[in-house]
Amino acid sequence: MEVKKLLETTKKNMRRNKFLTMSTILVFSIVLILSSFFISLGIIAQKSVDHYEKKAQVIVFFKKDTREKDILDIKDALENPELIQEIKYISQKDALEIYKEDFAENPDLLATVTAESLPPSLEIRAKSVDALLKVIENINVQKETNAQIDDVMYFKDVVKNLKTISNVIKISSTILISALILMAFFLMRVTIGFNINAHHEEIEVMKLVGSSNKYIRLPYIFEGIIYGVFGGLISATVIIIPFQAILLHLMKNVDFSFWLNQMLRDIGMSFIKPINVLFVLGYYIVHILVGVLIGFISSLSAVKRYLD
Repeated sequence: MEVKKLLETTKKNMRRNKFLTMSTILVFSIVLILSSFFISLGIIAQKSVDHYEKKAQVIVFFKKDTREKDILDIKDALENPELIQEIKYISQKDALEIYKEDFAENPDLLATVTAESLPPSLEIRAKSVDALLKVIENINVQKETNAQIDDVMYFKDVVKNLKTISNVIKISSTILISALILMAFFLMRVTIGFNINAHHEEIEVMKLVGSSNKYIRLPYIFEGIIYGVFGGLISATVIIIPFQAILLHLMKNVDFSFWLNQMLRDIGMSFIKPINVLFVLGYYIVHILVGVLIGFISSLSAVKRYLD
C-alpha cells in the first residue's frame, strides 16, 4: 500500500512539470540510442578484427599436381617458431570438406565441385601482423625458386585496416558515450532537483508532521528510475524495430541472405537474425536496465544534493 502511495506521489510530481518530464525522457532516449549505436558498431568492428586474426593470415596455394611430399618440404622450410603460430597442410580432400562446410546452404555451388578441382595449400597464421610481413618475404623467396607455388593470399591489409577502424571507433565512442551519459546524468539531476525545489513547501510540511526521510526521498528516486525505464524502452524500440524490419526485408534476397548468414557466423554473431525473440527481449532488457541504473544514480545524487 505504501509503495502504491509513493508511486502516486511520483506520478503527481511528474505531471506537474509535463514539459520538463517529456523533455528529459526524450533527451535521455536520444542519449541511449546514440550510445547503443556506437557500442554496437564497436562490438562488430572488434568481432571482425578477431575473426580475421584467427583466420589463416597467409594461404599458399600449390598447383593441383604438386606432390604432398614437396608441399611438406616447403612447410618445413617455412617453419619459424618466432614468427609463426601455426602452419597447416590442407590437402585437396580437406579443401573439399572446407568448401562444403562454407557453402552448405547453397547446394548449387556444391554440385560441380570435386576434390581434384581444388588446389592443395598451406595455411599459415603468424603471431602478429608485423610478423606476417617477414613470413610473406620468406614465402616469396620460396616462390622464386619453386614453380609449384601457384598463388599467395594474405589478410594483412584487411586486419590492419580493421584494427585502425576498431581503435578509432573505440576511442571516439568512449569519448562520445561518456559525454552523452554525463549530459543525461546532469539533465536528470537538474530535473529532479527542480521538482524538489518546486515542492519545497510540501516537503517542509511533511517533515513537520513526522514523515520519514525515506518516505520523502523515494518518490524522487522513483522519478529517476521511471525516466530510465521510459528512456530504455523508447531507445530500444527506435533501434530494434527498424533494424529487424530492414533485416527481414533484405533476407528475402537469397544471395544477400546467404552472404549475411555467412558473415554473422564468421564473426560469432549468428544470433542476430529476423526475428530472434530472445535477442529482441535481451536487447530491451539491457537498455531498460542501463536506463534504470543511470536514472537511479542521477536521482540519488539529486536527492542527496537538494534534500540533505
